[in-house]
Amino acid sequence: MKEVLYIAPGNQNSKGGIGLCVNNYSKHMSNFKVLVTHRFQSKLMNTLWFPFCIVELLWILIKDRDIKILHIHGASKGSFYRKYILYVFARAFSNKKIIYHIHGGGFRDFYLGSSKFIQRRIRYVINSADLVICLSEKWKHFYTSAFKPKHIKILNNMILPPLNTERKPPGDKFRLFFLGLIGDNKGIFDLIKVIAKNREQFEDKLELVIAGNGEVDRLTNTISKWKMQSIVHFKGWANEEKKEELFRSSDAFILPSYKEGLPLSILEAMSYGLPIISSKVGGIPDLIHKGRNGILVVPGNQRAIKNAIVKLMTNKGLCKNYSQNSTRTVVDFYPDRVLKTLFSIYHELQGNKGLLFEQN
Repeated sequence: MKEVLYIAPGNQNSKGGIGLCVNNYSKHMSNFKVLVTHRFQSKLMNTLWFPFCIVELLWILIKDRDIKILHIHGASKGSFYRKYILYVFARAFSNKKIIYHIHGGGFRDFYLGSSKFIQRRIRYVINSADLVICLSEKWKHFYTSAFKPKHIKILNNMILPPLNTERKPPGDKFRLFFLGLIGDNKGIFDLIKVIAKNREQFEDKLELVIAGNGEVDRLTNTISKWKMQSIVHFKGWANEEKKEELFRSSDAFILPSYKEGLPLSILEAMSYGLPIISSKVGGIPDLIHKGRNGILVVPGNQRAIKNAIVKLMTNKGLCKNYSQNSTRTVVDFYPDRVLKTLFSIYHELQGNKGLLFEQN
């Protein structure tokens, strides 16, 4: 991998989806090279540090003659602004092939809601990149209809197969697991409201376990306000070891988001054989198929969320069927499949010349 430079958020112990994705790449590639664009939790620290990131990019382009491809991973808002600046410098000071890999579920709204000045910059990046990578057929349709990319490819997000998928013995309550950024966009407050409004139906039968970061104080205050401490339990941020424990001890996974790209949390849940409840947004309908491995709901539809929970909670046979199908479906997102596609993209971009890739 000495001929590819990844430009992405911090990939070591990252709490963001892009960082986790790039970290997964790094574990399966030798000579992995990455320019970290966002390494601090503080916005101020990242802003102060970013000029050094620009200098680092220019220095790498000057000294490292092996690099032939710049693989930029970006999303909307601040992520796009940072990557745009680096993209402009890369175009001005090198002749490398540039891939712009778009993550996140908010890019459409980001583009449509931006000023004409910003929209022109977005169009410039997408239309001038040598290749655009997106996460699903739905996103490919959007980018090809709204922009004029030279080339566009779909690449699945990559997760690592769990080392231990043995499920822990079921408890007295149906354990529903949410993992993600705490905020309105992920639908977590809709979910708590659903459980609170139907407390009599869920009391002593359901346990909602939440892990993540974000609006933590708001979450804990909401749980307290609705007196949900006996049903809803917040576990804080989950590292790899803690995540494994939570996945293995859960009966189903839920992510009722309003916007998504192709969430790693759902893929991870599927790798542990969990039935899924999620929203009909982004690339999620490509993962969750009605009657096969989960239930899709319209974002914000609290009745549908409630019905989906009750359906899984009261039907062990259905859960078992969904579990088996989740395990079979997720193999397309494991390293052997994803890296094969990624390496073929690199070869095609370079006209099948000179690029040598080696997995660890």
